[in-house]
Amino acid sequence: MKSRLLALISAVIGIALFVYVIRQTGLEEIGARIRQLGAGFVLILAISAIRYLVRSLSWLRCMTPEERHIGFWALWRARLAGEAIGDLTAGPLVAEPLKALALGDKVSLASRVSSLTVENITYTVSSCVMVMAGAIVLLTNFGLSGSLRVAMLASLAAVVVVIVASVIVIGRRWKLGSGIAILLARMLIRDETKLAHIESKIVHLAELEEYIFDFFAKRPADFFLVILCQMSFHFSGVIEIFVTMKLIGANLSLATAFLMESVNRALNIAFVFVPALVGVDELGTRELAKALGFAGSDGVALAVIRKIRMFCWIAVGLVFLLATQKTNFKKQKAKI
Repeated sequence: MKSRLLALISAVIGIALFVYVIRQTGLEEIGARIRQLGAGFVLILAISAIRYLVRSLSWLRCMTPEERHIGFWALWRARLAGEAIGDLTAGPLVAEPLKALALGDKVSLASRVSSLTVENITYTVSSCVMVMAGAIVLLTNFGLSGSLRVAMLASLAAVVVVIVASVIVIGRRWKLGSGIAILLARMLIRDETKLAHIESKIVHLAELEEYIFDFFAKRPADFFLVILCQMSFHFSGVIEIFVTMKLIGANLSLATAFLMESVNRALNIAFVFVPALVGVDELGTRELAKALGFAGSDGVALAVIRKIRMFCWIAVGLVFLLATQKTNFKKQKAKI
């Protein structure tokens, strides 16, 4: 209920912001740039497909060899199905459980949850590194305005904390999640029977933490492949921005496209619960484009094209989700 309310409030604010940015920038000016894209949009879709493919491969490598019989394409379909709903609602709060559920009983629940958790940790840390690199370059080489400078400094501080904390916790195998959960349970629950039941559930959290620690410590080949997948994810984002901006008539370098993608990662992290980043992406990309010397309409057009691309993949994901529900319904009916 709370996640739905959060998504609804975020959507209303985002839509209002979206309308404001579009009206302020000029619909005709934005439309002219989008029309320049033409058939190039197919190329944009193809580049963006790489991102879903490499993260699905990353997820597969985060599973144990025994569980990989599920196959790459099943994970790809589950990822698209989960992210379709996540993009439309409260982000990963909805998307991640749906990805696990979309796999049905093809692999154990423990494997689904553990592998997804490891994959998301590597994605989050790699995104933080991306944001950190972009923030440092922007702060040292561009005259950012007051609000944008404060935002980049805050982002830089946040990602440094996340990276350092992640390295320390995983390196020293600190079971913070299960430890805090047990401490809170013992502080809040007086009934011995209920406490024993809760502690039996917390054991599963401790097992998840062990899986995470063992992955990074004992599976170097898989870890290396996962890192390559995450690098490919971010690089394809840079290429997508580079190609899109070129097609709409903006002349930029790959280095500038990298900066724009790093800020886009920061927006995705900071406003993860805003459905489809509506409004936020348009405003943030417009201000960044102006700071980098481009027309604000270039930035808004880029964000709108990114939004159209996103909804194309959401449509595909919804088809997969409906197909999964239909299959599960048939299985339940057969059992009856």
